[in-house]
Amino acid sequence: MKKRKRKKNKRIIIFNFTILLLAVSFILYKSTLNIDTHGYQKETYQVFKELNIVDKIIDKDYSKTLEKIINTDYFDSKYIDEYININYKEEDNFIEQIYKLLNIGYKSNDINTIYNKLKTDNIELITSNNYIKDLTNMLNLTYFKNNNLERYIKYYLNNNYNYIDVITYVNIGLDNDYYTNTKLVDNENDITLLVNKYNYLNENYVPNDLTLINPKYTTSTTRENKLRAQAASSFEALAADALKDGIKIYAASSYRSYSYQKNLYNYYVSIDGIEEADTYSARPGFSEHQTGLAVDIANINKILIEENDKEFTWLKNNAHKYGFILRYQKSTEKITGYIYEPWHYRYVGTELASYIYSNNITYDEYIARNK
Repeated sequence: MKKRKRKKNKRIIIFNFTILLLAVSFILYKSTLNIDTHGYQKETYQVFKELNIVDKIIDKDYSKTLEKIINTDYFDSKYIDEYININYKEEDNFIEQIYKLLNIGYKSNDINTIYNKLKTDNIELITSNNYIKDLTNMLNLTYFKNNNLERYIKYYLNNNYNYIDVITYVNIGLDNDYYTNTKLVDNENDITLLVNKYNYLNENYVPNDLTLINPKYTTSTTRENKLRAQAASSFEALAADALKDGIKIYAASSYRSYSYQKNLYNYYVSIDGIEEADTYSARPGFSEHQTGLAVDIANINKILIEENDKEFTWLKNNAHKYGFILRYQKSTEKITGYIYEPWHYRYVGTELASYIYSNNITYDEYIARNK
């Protein structure tokens, strides 16, 4: 009887041990299964165990970046959380580049933005420079241009401008001296064309729809004042409505040919020298007056208006309704390259003029952020 009981107890012990062994095996299997569902290779998981970092990755989604970097010289355990969140790219030197970016100070979100926004060739420009705090903000601007990246970086690091101004000013061309790195205007018949110290008109360009402004709205009955058709009719409407409000304004100077501007500029240079003349007079080809869309406006005395004139106040509040903007605003000399000119207005159309008026920006800034 006792012998049977011992055998029974032995069977129970063996049974319980077997159950325990199966349970342990199941737990181990389940642990292995959990890693497999994350997609990692067994060799990679073994490295996780050796580095004692399993707890850091077990509850995270699979990261191909982590898998690729962990067995390389670029792996650094302090960046595990960053590796996990970096989207892997099948690009040359990807692992090396993200390692450099992390060491510079960029985070996973920054790196994902960098790779989403930049061309591959431009990544090295980032890794070869110091940390740029506003880089991702720059990249997310709609008017960021890949081709200008090197110029953006240089301008940002060498100046104390915010990132919006950096992108804007470089797009304008302000990282170069005036009248350098210039280009020929290729949309000369578009009323939204930009002519400034970096964009010039062909010396033979003459608008094909130049129209006489009604002489009663000009300072001279003997010298013709012309604007492009749309601008001319809008100016006449502006002057007529101003008159209804008791304000008399006149077109003093409008379209100028290349040769006329050349003679005028040379005259100013002969008086004040090139450096001074460049602050208030455009070089031939670089004058808005050649577009047939710019007009210098005079007051009741047929003298160019000044800021304290009532005519200026009326224009400041109403010109945009007729498609005109004050082109060279106060305190914008650095952007436009010209001194403040309360009399110089440019036609761009009512919608665009109203936008520029409401946002209180220069035309150069508008083009830099929208073209």
